Amino acid sequence: MRLIITDVTEMHGGNYCVAGWDAQAQRMVRPLPNGANWTAGLLQQHGIVPGASIDVVPAGQHASAFPHHTEDTPIDRATIQHVNAGPINWFAAGAPPMQGTVSGAFGGHIAHNSVWNNVRQGVYVPAGTQIASLAAVRLPRNAVQFVEEFDKLKAVLDDGGARYKLAVSSLALKTAWRQGGLAAVQQALPTTPQFHIRLGLARAFDNPPVKCYLMVNGIHG
Repeated sequence: MRLIITDVTEMHGGNYCVAGWDAQAQRMVRPLPNGANWTAGLLQQHGIVPGASIDVVPAGQHASAFPHHTEDTPIDRATIQHVNAGPINWFAAGAPPMQGTVSGAFGGHIAHNSVWNNVRQGVYVPAGTQIASLAAVRLPRNAVQFVEEFDKLKAVLDDGGARYKLAVSSLALKTAWRQGGLAAVQQALPTTPQFHIRLGLARAFDNPPVKCYLMVNGIHG
């Protein structure tokens, strides 16, 4: 299975999540080395960055709940092969697909906890919904803003139908923010007038699990 890496996100405890586009099967895949998350060493060993390509061998199914079950794919860690470093044309024919709105990207299943200053807060998809947990939208660069809130980096997206405040999980953007604040985040963005914005759902952590919150997994151009 050949994957174009689309998402590299930072999790807790030195763990990372990786996702990629399987152009042959026309689907998103979340490769899980030996069924687990990625480490910093594994990312570096195989040159895992958005736009790079890798070959992997699936190793069964992952016993996860929807919506993440849609993409979760255990792989044999020993079979990971770096194909090329990229980059790719994120807007070309055959590139990972994009939608025009956040709601459309998740089949209309988007909900939110509240609205403040006309911005939807706590945006989520109900746990167990049988849809994709990974998607993307195409937005002009002036439709994206970044803010700091309670020592966290967040993005405000305006897709023309609604405005959403989302946590940023992108490894690249969070690294830039820690090194130089919001100014460094702006410098880390593509210079293109249009953005390919990767969106992903966090795994539900409630007991019982109720909500999978939406995050910005990356911005490409």
